[in-house]
Amino acid sequence: MSSTSFKPATTVEATVTSKGQVTLPKELRKRLGVQRGSRIRFSIPYSGAVHVEPVLYDLEDLWRMADRGGQSKSMMTFEQMDAAKARRKW
Repeated sequence: MSSTSFKPATTVEATVTSKGQVTLPKELRKRLGVQRGSRIRFSIPYSGAVHVEPVLYDLEDLWRMADRGGQSKSMMTFEQMDAAKARRKW
């Protein structure tokens, strides 16, 4: 393996406040592409590491796009549509 293809993991730490709040370190916010007002999702398996990802779309976003006749600045992939549907609370 060449040294240019291997990128070591980055480790960041944060402190939990008395209210259970955590400020996401700058490196993590940058990596996730989140900013003030962004939503993030935590996937918590029964075992293993917790997965963190930005919430890109909600099902309501799909309805708004459909109401506008599909004229959107960005195209939603089928995977993003499926993920939005999976997040829907019935």
